Amino acid sequence: MVGASNRSPGAPRLAQVRDAGVVPGAPSLPEDYRTKFAKLNHVRVVSAGHAAGRWEVDVWANELAAKALTAKSREVPVGAIVVQEHFEKSSKTQGVGPIMVMEKRAKGFAPSHGDWRYSVIASSGALVKDGPVESCAGCHDDSPMDGFFPFAD
Repeated sequence: MVGASNRSPGAPRLAQVRDAGVVPGAPSLPEDYRTKFAKLNHVRVVSAGHAAGRWEVDVWANELAAKALTAKSREVPVGAIVVQEHFEKSSKTQGVGPIMVMEKRAKGFAPSHGDWRYSVIASSGALVKDGPVESCAGCHDDSPMDGFFPFAD
């Protein structure tokens, strides 16, 4: 289920199960994003749009996405990728939630949604959604920065 942790009580956290590698069956999660991408926040921030603020997130961006976000660009270049790791903000254990990925694809991938590919990977590592996902595009289509929403750290 998107927006809800499906980690069973007592199960190991995702960070203990895998370390920044490719999730089996989820080619949309960039390999080693924690070492190859820039972390955009110093402390976890609330993701107001994902599950009505239920999650705190760490935001990772490749160089293209980081530059576009910094410049508050109205046109994000093809190849820009953002990864958001979600963590329960109300949980004492800060349980791991889903990982969400945005990737700007070549013109024609999803013309009615800015050519964005969205992926949702469950806390279990299972690929939940991938492609021009309507539930993601429904909000990101209205963003002020070609799919991106600015955030304050």
